Amino acid sequence: MDEKYLSVFALNKYIKARMNSDYQLQDVMIKGEISNYRPHPSGHMYFTLKDENASVNAIMFASNAKRMAFHANNGDKVLVRGYVSVYEKTGQYQLYIREMSRDGLGNLFIQFEELKKKLSSEGLFNEEHKKPIPTIPQRIAVLSAKQGAALQDVLRTIKGRFPAARIIIFPIPVQGKGAFIKIIETLKGIDQLNFSTILLVRGGGSIEDLWNFNEEALVRCIYELKTPIITGVGHETDFTLVDFVSDLRCATPTAAAVAATPHVDELTESVVHKKVQLQTLLTRRLEIERQHLNHLRSHYFFKDPHRLIENDLLKMMQYKNKLDAFHDKFMISHQSIIKKKLQTLSYLMNQTIAKEQFSYMKKVEKLDLVSPLKTLARGYALVKKDDKLVDSVNMLSKGDKVELTLKDGHVEAEIK
Repeated sequence: MDEKYLSVFALNKYIKARMNSDYQLQDVMIKGEISNYRPHPSGHMYFTLKDENASVNAIMFASNAKRMAFHANNGDKVLVRGYVSVYEKTGQYQLYIREMSRDGLGNLFIQFEELKKKLSSEGLFNEEHKKPIPTIPQRIAVLSAKQGAALQDVLRTIKGRFPAARIIIFPIPVQGKGAFIKIIETLKGIDQLNFSTILLVRGGGSIEDLWNFNEEALVRCIYELKTPIITGVGHETDFTLVDFVSDLRCATPTAAAVAATPHVDELTESVVHKKVQLQTLLTRRLEIERQHLNHLRSHYFFKDPHRLIENDLLKMMQYKNKLDAFHDKFMISHQSIIKKKLQTLSYLMNQTIAKEQFSYMKKVEKLDLVSPLKTLARGYALVKKDDKLVDSVNMLSKGDKVELTLKDGHVEAEIK
């Protein structure tokens, strides 16, 4: 008979399964008022969502709660989105909330999510575009409200952690219509001044107060900056679009100051530690080199340097013997061929010389036949005037001095 009866747990589990299979209950949007608010140290939020006619238990887990843009309080009118399910242990159905915004501000939250989705799809929030934050900054630009508590927290934190850093304050409006325009102008100017880091900070506030930090133009300006920028806007639960595009998002202005600077005590400790490491490494290195040197000193090469070339000398002698043997073998095997070629070469040379001598004598005889000396021997003379050969009477005048060359000498004459 007991097999026909369900356990309470089985009943609750069945009801939960039926609810979870109802798609209309898995994405519900409800508006109501927060009451009986019970935040848990883990970050989970437990409360009752009610209106004038009914109420329902609600829970928002820490993973979703930390993305809220405001602090929840009893009496807040809110818009929520989530799903309905059963808590098996008690059998109570409750609302599990994924997103929550203040009622009346729904349009701003919708704008925020739509713009966030658009800019994210363009890659403005991608990690590969984020610049590294300098470890030891020299000059830090701080953009904040001039009289704000956030600015004082930042200055106090930086001076306490790293007093060597030079801080330059750039006052900006942090809320109000058009404040983002002034912030953009200031950022563009700072980006040309070679600062190590930029801090953009302000205290917490409502979504309307922080809206300038959600403006698309400001987000795109930060994306284009060449200088690393850290944002610390609002409280831990406050998120603005500049937090997603900045090189580093910090939960508060103080946290931004901490992230931008090292602590002087940590630096001192690091230097001391590195000094000890360096001394240890140097000592170890010297000992290794000393051992190596002693090993080299004891090497047999230094005791008997001749052994350095001993093997090479042996190889050289072997090569010489092989070369001599090859030479003798080559000469023996090619001696008859060389002798015959030498005889042939000698014969050809003699033939060529005799032929050239005969040709030479013929040319000498021909040259002798046309020699001027032969002409002079037959009674002719050469006439020169001013060392120039006279070959026409037109070149001579009465009284000219000339030189006559005969076969046996020279004589001077005068033209009459």
